[in-house]
Amino acid sequence: MYREGDALGSPFFFPKPLLRMTEDFFDTPGHEDFLLHVCGVAAEKGNPHFIFDRDRTLKALRCCRLDFASDLQAREEARRPWEMRYASVQNVTLNLPRLGYLAEGNDTHLFSLISERMEIAARAHIQKKQFIERLLAVGDGGPLALLSMDCEGSAYLKLDRATYLIGMVGLNELVQIHRGTQLHENEKALKFGLKVLGHIQKMAARLGRQHNMRFILEQTPAESTAYRFARLDLRYHSPRSGHFVRGDIARGELYYTNSTQLNISAKTDPFTRVKSEGLFHPLIDGNAITSIWLGETKPSAEALARFVTKAFHETASSQIVFSPEFTVCFSCRQTARGLKPTCPGCGSSRVEGISRVGGYLTHTSRLNRGKVAELRDTCRDCSPA
Repeated sequence: MYREGDALGSPFFFPKPLLRMTEDFFDTPGHEDFLLHVCGVAAEKGNPHFIFDRDRTLKALRCCRLDFASDLQAREEARRPWEMRYASVQNVTLNLPRLGYLAEGNDTHLFSLISERMEIAARAHIQKKQFIERLLAVGDGGPLALLSMDCEGSAYLKLDRATYLIGMVGLNELVQIHRGTQLHENEKALKFGLKVLGHIQKMAARLGRQHNMRFILEQTPAESTAYRFARLDLRYHSPRSGHFVRGDIARGELYYTNSTQLNISAKTDPFTRVKSEGLFHPLIDGNAITSIWLGETKPSAEALARFVTKAFHETASSQIVFSPEFTVCFSCRQTARGLKPTCPGCGSSRVEGISRVGGYLTHTSRLNRGKVAELRDTCRDCSPA
């Protein structure tokens, strides 16, 4: 069904099919045929996500939470999914490039600023938690009556088991501002990025113990945040910020590189990108993913299966997805591969593009100006063979 797509042959956007792969997967008879089948769908439509669950950590996408390795109770409840009645309440995202502008090259000041922003993020989560608790306390007469109803001796929503997400945008730009090179340009830049993320992770753990809450890191989807942060910094930290925001300043199409990812315009081969971005994934308990651009190309299922297998065994990546692009024609009702200004079949200009710029496939006409710039900047020479 995913391979065929909808009535026009376009890919379905939701739900996302997830292939959770463990070491046992590769010892299971027939896994080769199944992997080829899934990779064929990935090459054709880009839907499948490949989750790498090494060492039986029980990875499962649940409200942006991915890894239960450090939570024994969650590991047990994952075996009885009906008991997993909790959620990630909200996400607070750090604007990392701004801290680079403020630190002015001083490491001590930079890490002090990160700690301060983490404490602000924790306070924001505490305020939201207290607000939700007040609503739940109203009970059946309140706006959250369903979540407060009694279920097996406790409220349906187990708020004491909830997680609170802290994301980040622009690690690549922070490293460039502070050290002069981007993450993909040399090993020292990559190591400094890991040092920054390690500090953020340690602060999240310390604040969690201090407030008896579960603060976990995730890669913020940043569908609009990367655009908003870049615009704000261009306003308040010019002219310096003008050298580091991505996109086209004259057209107002601005963005920062999302989360811990490499610059999307960098001419980095796909496996090196997965390997480099994967170094950050073990520090992120929430959702972490690398998207591999396919665009108009359509690799064979065998090529993608080899790529997935190699990524599982030779990287620390938590999750990968392959991202083709499409043009849908509303005149002849056909879907073609690649982004085209007119339909390659009938020549009509009544077309709509489909691409993945962020966490999910979407129509390109719905992208904000920051995402339009990201789409334009995406490296077009970085498809797996």
